[in-house]
Amino acid sequence: MSSTRPGATTTAGATGTTRCRRRRATSCWGCATTSEPWHPAGLARTLFPKQGRRAVVLCDGPPPPYAVLDHWLAEADVFICADAAGRPYERLPRLPDLIIGDFDALRRDETARIAADESGGTVDGLPALHVAEQESTDSEKALLWALKRFFAEAVLLGATGARLDHSFFNVSLVERFADRMSLCIADEFSVTIRLAPHSFTHWPLPVGTGFSLIPLASPVSDVNLAGAAYPLHDARLAPGGPATVSNRVVAPPLGVRVGRGSLLLSVSLLRDRDRRWS
Repeated sequence: MSSTRPGATTTAGATGTTRCRRRRATSCWGCATTSEPWHPAGLARTLFPKQGRRAVVLCDGPPPPYAVLDHWLAEADVFICADAAGRPYERLPRLPDLIIGDFDALRRDETARIAADESGGTVDGLPALHVAEQESTDSEKALLWALKRFFAEAVLLGATGARLDHSFFNVSLVERFADRMSLCIADEFSVTIRLAPHSFTHWPLPVGTGFSLIPLASPVSDVNLAGAAYPLHDARLAPGGPATVSNRVVAPPLGVRVGRGSLLLSVSLLRDRDRRWS
């Protein structure tokens, strides 16, 4: 979310309670209410609000539950399945607009009806594009396809949890594509986004929300963290350095200022075992 919220003004009501003219909220910082009921879908939307043409890519890892897919696909301008991800497609909330990949996994499935090459075609009767080159993963092929068509942002689902090497590579895509499009890695349990160098961002996350800050590419300097149980002031974070995991929000909004370098922010969507999307 933007660090500036135009139009966010407050006024005192008859009881003296401060209210926001835009959101009609009884607890407000800028325009960010902290009194709304906590829900995974609302929290996910707060962390990665749609700001441009969005691609949702279903990678070939364990897929998230139906409700999670349904949430992200509701705002998708295009839905892409990487290789064999998502089959059988009829079980998805929405049929994919494109199936893309080298089709190694699809070819191992004798039930797959493949009639596609590098000029196009179909898989199981749905639009498909076979990309044979082995210099990129299927997830990256999907992102490159979206990038060439001027999509500004993408959500990766099913990007982690199967093969550790694929999980690491998919997470690295957030940094690799940072100067070309905004990426989010999401599943049932968390949302992970990149915080750019020299940025300040705040989110109206409910008290008790768990989160971690992860330096991915290189050491990060001048990190300031407010609203958390374990705040930071002009801290230096480095891969393998002091732990910045399992922090929690204690005084919303959560604010993070980054100096040199970039960070991953991973926020837990489920605060207890009984909390679910649906």
